[in-house]
Amino acid sequence: MGEPLGLGRLSARRHWFNQITRWIVGFGGAAVIGAITLIFAYLLWVVGPIFLPGSIAAGSEINVVERQPLLVDVSENGDIHLRISSPGIVEFYDADSGTPIAAYDLGLNIKHAQRVYPTADLYALVDDQARLTLVRTQYLVDFVDGIRQITPRLDFPYTNAPLSMPSGITAKDIHLNDAELVIASAVGPQLTLSRFRGVEDGLPLTAPKQVTIALPITPKFIFLGPRNQWVYLISATGEMDVLGIRSLSNVQRLVRGQLIGPAEKLTSVGAILGRYSLMVANDQGALTQWGMLKSPDGYNMKAFRQFQLDQPALRIIPEPRRKGFATIAEDGTLTLLYPTSGRIIADAKTQLSPDIPAAISPRSNALIAAPSGSQITTQILTNKHPEISLSTLWAKIWYEGYEAPIFSWQSSAADNDFEPKFSLTPLAFGTLKAAFYALLFAVPIAIMGAVYTAYFMAPKMRAWVKPGIEIMAALPTVILGFIGGLWLAPIIEANLSSVLSIFILLPAGLIVFALAWSQLPEKISKRFYGWYGLLVTPIIIFTVALAFANGPAMENQFFAGDARAFFRDVMGLSYDQRNALVVGIVMGLAVIPTIFSIAEDAIYGVPTHLVNGSLALGATSWQTLVRVVLLTASPGIFSAIMIGMGRAVGETMIVLMATGNTPLMNFNIFEGMRTFAANIAVELPESEVDSSHYRILFLAALVLFALTFLFNTFAEIVRQRLRNRYGSL
Repeated sequence: MGEPLGLGRLSARRHWFNQITRWIVGFGGAAVIGAITLIFAYLLWVVGPIFLPGSIAAGSEINVVERQPLLVDVSENGDIHLRISSPGIVEFYDADSGTPIAAYDLGLNIKHAQRVYPTADLYALVDDQARLTLVRTQYLVDFVDGIRQITPRLDFPYTNAPLSMPSGITAKDIHLNDAELVIASAVGPQLTLSRFRGVEDGLPLTAPKQVTIALPITPKFIFLGPRNQWVYLISATGEMDVLGIRSLSNVQRLVRGQLIGPAEKLTSVGAILGRYSLMVANDQGALTQWGMLKSPDGYNMKAFRQFQLDQPALRIIPEPRRKGFATIAEDGTLTLLYPTSGRIIADAKTQLSPDIPAAISPRSNALIAAPSGSQITTQILTNKHPEISLSTLWAKIWYEGYEAPIFSWQSSAADNDFEPKFSLTPLAFGTLKAAFYALLFAVPIAIMGAVYTAYFMAPKMRAWVKPGIEIMAALPTVILGFIGGLWLAPIIEANLSSVLSIFILLPAGLIVFALAWSQLPEKISKRFYGWYGLLVTPIIIFTVALAFANGPAMENQFFAGDARAFFRDVMGLSYDQRNALVVGIVMGLAVIPTIFSIAEDAIYGVPTHLVNGSLALGATSWQTLVRVVLLTASPGIFSAIMIGMGRAVGETMIVLMATGNTPLMNFNIFEGMRTFAANIAVELPESEVDSSHYRILFLAALVLFALTFLFNTFAEIVRQRLRNRYGSL
């Protein structure tokens, strides 16, 4: 007989329902995988450009009026070229067409022209009568009928009266630091320093304080140091003399030394942005970075980085706004380098010669040169992220002013000439440190609580406890971070010895209570079976109160009256108010509900017949728990721990508010850390879009994404093996 009509229709409906459910579940799974793939692809798309190589390409070439060029430069956007020539003519040309835009005749016979460090628009001109004139360029932007127009202008920002200089100058440098202008010039072994204070646009320069110093060397290169603190003097043979010039009334010799070896010849010297270090080139193709170091014994110069070029660098051209620089060899090879990353970015054979006027644009995307009196050429530089390399991201780097290589994250500073430090290692370390201390606090409490709740607790009590703990997972982490940073951290700081004594007195108190309880007659203790958790609560409260009451006595007895001083002086552990201990407790409270809920469900879901069979064979409750229940539930327990770890690794607000947010690299529980998530939350809103800083923050997100993915993958592999091994119990 055939199937009844009603049953046939019901079977068909079930079939279609199963099919639709299978499609929905499959679509949902594919959507999740697709979303994760898109996130990963987007992160790669943002991060990818920082690893692209740089390049040098020939750009425009314009013809100009035949004059002897002394200096060439370019406007901020690269629209206008500037040329200063020896007859005292300052000219502006359209960068694309070469059309003259404006020209100024200063009426001077100029012998030397240079930028005033660290500006990009102020120039110092020295004429044949040893007079110095300061001029400034302006590029006024206007829109006429919706068309952008730039009008260049030249003015005298302080005075149009030239300043007298020593005659026969062989080397000089000029440094403008806020309202202080310093001019250093050498005539043979004589150095003249002039300091102008109260420098202000629109007002004439006041009378300078001046001093002349006899030198043991004849300088060929002069560079004024950062904020006019010192002056570097280098001779043609590589001898170095560094003078401290904070006070011209008390000029001090800081360092004397030699920058090259006895069998080497000096070919060029350049000061990179910030003037904390010099790049020194020799005839062997070596390019060495020398930096000033300050120690309790005084200053010294130390070589801490070296490049090896195929051709000796005869000219070093620094970038005006970054630590990078370019070199020109005798055969015209142009090379781009960046000291921090230790990278040779790019090189190319050009028609440039080392002795021609040349400059890198303010945006470091072009090099302007005047190879002849009738031409201005441009080399296009593709060099957006030179400070990034695998070594700067993950290895120790020797930064300016440091005595040894370090891991460091410092993306910004008060001034613009600092050296960005983009090491991800401290952030990775801080992420793992925060997760470690959180899990160290959370895992024992959550797992043992889950075991007790699922296996020993009375059903009525479990009906209250389990939902109560699970609802804690809904508590916003920003509230926990607020409580941890503003309430708990000061309490721990003021009562450190009391808090530490809790970790001793609380287990001891519980053990004493358990021993005492075990001595009670079974007919009494059996009545409270499953309610031990409620009975022990007053013991916990009493023990914590006892720890706080006896904290001062314990501090006097074991820590000489000051726990923080003891840890600092005796154990070498410094103490910060917001530290890993606070994070471990507060983040542990955030992680406990997740681990507890999943582990408790896994333990409670162990089939009853396994438990009853074990008990029937004579095993005790504890033997059954250890050898049957925990083994059977081990896949779920392990998953709970790994999910808790994922939650701790990705936590943002708690570590942001409850730590010092400092990128330290040590496991000191009394110091803070900086994690990937907290760093992204703090710095991404302030970063410039598409900058190196911006892309590295996305790289941090990608690393965090990959780290979480690896943890979850490892957890799934282990969980599956545990299931295969113990699933047949």
